Amino acid sequence: MKTIRWWGLAAMMALGPLAYGQAPYPSHPIRVVVPFGAGGTPDTVARQLAAEMDKRLKTRVVVDNKPGANGVIGAADVAKAAPDGYTLLHVTTSFVINPYVYKKLPYDIGKDFVPVVNVATGTGYLLMVNPALPVRTVAELVDYGRKAAKPITYSSPGIGNTLHLAGELFAARAGMSMLHVPYKSASQALNAVAAGDVDIMFIPPTIALPYVQSGKVRPLGFTGEQRTPEYPDAPTMAQAGVADFVLPAAWQGLFAPAGTPQAAIDTIAATVRDIVAQPAFAKMLRDGGYEPDPRAGKAFAELVRADSARYAEAVKRAGIEAQ
Repeated sequence: MKTIRWWGLAAMMALGPLAYGQAPYPSHPIRVVVPFGAGGTPDTVARQLAAEMDKRLKTRVVVDNKPGANGVIGAADVAKAAPDGYTLLHVTTSFVINPYVYKKLPYDIGKDFVPVVNVATGTGYLLMVNPALPVRTVAELVDYGRKAAKPITYSSPGIGNTLHLAGELFAARAGMSMLHVPYKSASQALNAVAAGDVDIMFIPPTIALPYVQSGKVRPLGFTGEQRTPEYPDAPTMAQAGVADFVLPAAWQGLFAPAGTPQAAIDTIAATVRDIVAQPAFAKMLRDGGYEPDPRAGKAFAELVRADSARYAEAVKRAGIEAQ
């Protein structure tokens, strides 16, 4: 299993204040690279964030979509950018998964980037089953899965994404075997469960809501630390008897090229904290299944390290071969 060299204190504190004689930061437009296509959740959050940053920083903050290879293409672009505070990377948890599913990346997360500030963290994933499955609790599902002649099947939007790895971690913690069935999108994966082609799936609560309301799927449990307001009857995994399985879901945060001046990093982090604290922006995040979570510096770095270790275990268990 690949080992990632993470940021040390010296790297985190980088270059201190901007050098004497330089123009105040920012003095020209800032580019925020989103390594995913337009219209998705990361793009939506990044554009809302950029619009608010634009107002507060008194300069243009432009979103630049560079999709491809699960975020690798856009991240590579930022890794090569000048470390001057004018290029930022808006990424999700896939950023820390990619080193385990790609044999060779055109960058090193621990060497080529510095964490700036997190924006939001998903509250967790809902465990849903097809209503025809003869289970009504997580405990019944685990018992059924252990005794079934064939492994329980679960869907996801593709190999190596967080929903795939959530299933692998669940199987590991529950002590059962499951068979992964990948699809091209979350909607296809969810429709497969609703149609009975696949038994179960982990999915963000907001995406699942119309399917639950129509009776096409049945929620059994939630991977967050607390129950989700959308489904108050769905227990946490700990409450359901599955120990050591808290998965807060994907986060979204900003990184900068290594060597970016600390003054620029501090300015961006403070601006984002102010934006995320605004009620309208916080509501937008919550409506999308996220909680405002603008942790910065060491705290953000620790979040990234913890998720890296968690998903490294899941990738290993899944037997995913690096591409």
